[in-house]
Amino acid sequence: MDSDLMKAMTALGGLLVVSFIVILLALPAATVEASQTFSGSAEGYYAELTVEVGIDGDEIVSIRVTEHDDTPGLADSAIDTTINRIMDAQSTDVDTVSGATATSRGVIEAVRQALDQAGL
Repeated sequence: MDSDLMKAMTALGGLLVVSFIVILLALPAATVEASQTFSGSAEGYYAELTVEVGIDGDEIVSIRVTEHDDTPGLADSAIDTTINRIMDAQSTDVDTVSGATATSRGVIEAVRQALDQAGL
């Protein structure tokens, strides 16, 4: 077989392997369904906000703010950041978001209430 053809086939094979690995890494992680959900409420910046926390065993698997009246845009970003911090830490012992402290504290406290109901 021609050495140039062999080099091209080897490169193509390597490219296929790398492509396959990239595709596998890009797939979303398997989601864990909550076996139980609990709600909590706390004061945000303007009004009360409510969360729903999904629990599986002793793990927080989801957090969703179901109601809030804080500033759209600013509050949404702070809510998402706070939820991500709680999920990563698996705890409400996280920092608030600068510039949206009241909203962050509201999310943290509402999640804390839900976790108290769950016995966690």
